[in-house]
Amino acid sequence: MAKIVIKVDYTDNFVASPANEEIACVVTAKTYKELQEEMKTSLIEHINWMKEDGDAIPAEFKAENWEFEWDMSVRAILHHTEKLVPKSALAAATGINQQQLTHYASGYRIARPAMRSRIIEGIRKIANTLYAIS
Repeated sequence: MAKIVIKVDYTDNFVASPANEEIACVVTAKTYKELQEEMKTSLIEHINWMKEDGDAIPAEFKAENWEFEWDMSVRAILHHTEKLVPKSALAAATGINQQQLTHYASGYRIARPAMRSRIIEGIRKIANTLYAIS
């Protein structure tokens, strides 16, 4: 099973493309779930068209089965979780200023990898707190 890394970002919609730039397949969707479904379908079609045209296909896309790894930008993460995790709660869980989180969500600022990790850990901390309720 080949691992296919998909880069996900957010503008006015979710947008995704394979991390391997040899595959020029871009998908947009209103929701993250729709994006995942559309990307899988679109990639299969794109690879089939490449085969028909005799184009070179990267090794990982020649495999029978694919395992997708979704590499979400901070902007995509914040938009995907915004209805479940208010920025005020995320700010409290991460220690990141709420205004800074808003800048990350809008794309005005780009979060460094360490900040991305803090945001993901904050979301997980909130989820674990909710999960622990019996």
